Amino acid sequence: MYIQKLNFSDNRHKKLEDCLLYFDYFNSRLKILKYNVLSNDLTDEILRHAKRENLGKVIINCREEDLDVLKKAGFVVEGVINGFFRGKDAQCVSFFIDKERAQAKRVEEKDKILKMCMDKIPISQPEELKEGYQLIDCGEKEIPQMIEIFKDIFKTYPSPVFDANYLKKMIKEKMLFKAILKNGKIISIASADMDEENLNAEITDCATYPEYRGQGLLTNLIYSLENDLRKKGYYTLYSLSRAINPGINILLRKQGYHYKGRLINNSNICGGFEDMNIWVKNIIN
Repeated sequence: MYIQKLNFSDNRHKKLEDCLLYFDYFNSRLKILKYNVLSNDLTDEILRHAKRENLGKVIINCREEDLDVLKKAGFVVEGVINGFFRGKDAQCVSFFIDKERAQAKRVEEKDKILKMCMDKIPISQPEELKEGYQLIDCGEKEIPQMIEIFKDIFKTYPSPVFDANYLKKMIKEKMLFKAILKNGKIISIASADMDEENLNAEITDCATYPEYRGQGLLTNLIYSLENDLRKKGYYTLYSLSRAINPGINILLRKQGYHYKGRLINNSNICGGFEDMNIWVKNIIN
């Protein structure tokens, strides 16, 4: 399985008929971000674009009524995000151009981790933070510390969180970052990537320095993000977590998220392609 040595700056958007495509070279995938109607011809044209660019995978969160067209083209369902489209479900569907990329590794180990997660009982709310810890909303002045923690925790990451300009743009436009400080230093961070059109948000960018893990810091951050998003009227939250990492999967399960599938070799994170578990939580009252 080949990972192209390209930068995030190579990534680009393209309009094809009524579809908005995202050529994600760093993760070697093409994302169908928006569409109105998916015809057989349009789907075939999208696949031709992905193959021409040597991308290994095509992914889309689609409406249920569009599944037949995609399945006929060779797409497979990898999971579901309940309530993704203003309360209506989205199917997580993928086409593997690189057939090797469709082969999951360490499946038994990942399934054992998942089973362990499912035995956990969800909590109603997190324990209070220890004295001396402070939970904040991140702004531009926190960006240097945000980059520092991301670089320390992740060898590679599927979005350009090591780039100050990217973080500045995301904070301004569509993402809510929260962090926990100790003595003025960020020791844990998480974010919500907000889709205002469909009223869903992805809980992502979760990182804690190793010496502060096991203290419920991410639990407090996600709980705070959920409260803010609930006030904004969002329907659904979801998170994609590395299937091989017990900690984040257990955290999401205990936070009341439900396992809804696994995206095979989906993201270039921690030095290579990783399977990502899909966790979903409905927060509308």
